[in-house]
Amino acid sequence: MKQGAKLIACAGALGLGMAASPAHAEDTVKVAIGHMGLFWNSIVTMVGEKKGFFKEEGIKVEALGTKGGSSTVQAVTAGDNHIGIANGTLGVIAAYKKGLPVRIISSEQVGTGDIYWIVKADSPLKKPADVNGHVLSFSRPGSSTHLAALSVAESLGIKPKLLSVGGPTGARTQMMSGQIDTAWQAPPLGLKLVQDGKARVLLTGKLAKTISDISIRVNIANAKWLEANREAATKYMRARKKTLDWMFGDGQQEAIAIWSAARKSITPAIGKAAADFYKRDDMRLAPLGNLDKVIAIAVKNKRIKKPLTDAEKKELVQILVQ
Repeated sequence: MKQGAKLIACAGALGLGMAASPAHAEDTVKVAIGHMGLFWNSIVTMVGEKKGFFKEEGIKVEALGTKGGSSTVQAVTAGDNHIGIANGTLGVIAAYKKGLPVRIISSEQVGTGDIYWIVKADSPLKKPADVNGHVLSFSRPGSSTHLAALSVAESLGIKPKLLSVGGPTGARTQMMSGQIDTAWQAPPLGLKLVQDGKARVLLTGKLAKTISDISIRVNIANAKWLEANREAATKYMRARKKTLDWMFGDGQQEAIAIWSAARKSITPAIGKAAADFYKRDDMRLAPLGNLDKVIAIAVKNKRIKKPLTDAEKKELVQILVQ
């Protein structure tokens, strides 16, 4: 029984003469979050719940952690979850073109400033351009790390050896063992090696100038659920915006403390270093960053056969909060 209903029932039992009225129930929103609790952008829902921002909007969140990438999209399009956080935009566009029930409800990350590459402390590579002719790693073809690596090479006018190495943990292992020159990472991953003096940050996704204006990741909703629950979805996004404003404002230190308490490997120093990779405007919810360019990249990388029509773009993108 909801708390409000309990209070009404108790009042009636005590003979207080209170007129019965229906309890004001919260809207339950099931949210799939890629790598929940690991990255600064993946703790937003947790922090918002802790600070009561979702409760203020009348939202009860049921969060599910995923492995990120297609697993988050699948969790949403299958209908098990209503909203998906931090999805690669190329993958979302491809899923939509396959006829899956997905809608983009906000931007999540513009540009690739939260991706970086580390090298061993004694590596002969000293500046970004030195990676010319050497291995510049990325996760998987078509991923945001792949796009970032391609853009970095184009922006710097160099020709590194692009190599798919899978996840960041494997990339670190291969780099530290001397198998590859660079290991792609995302904060806070790899920062302890840097703080311990065992590795250095050689270059970051901020150098990827050719894609600095696109929403590399977006937040999505199940199309059928969104159609029937647009108000609940909007409330969730309003609470998310409040949380982001607080995390990038006066609440940053407390947000890092919440993160550190939830994940012991995140010391305050590592948490602060990780948070510094993210900028508030890059994590804006709206406007979406250069959708046409993302679509062109999707076609070029053969994620879709042809560009979306204007009608398809209007159907796919339904931004809820400005």
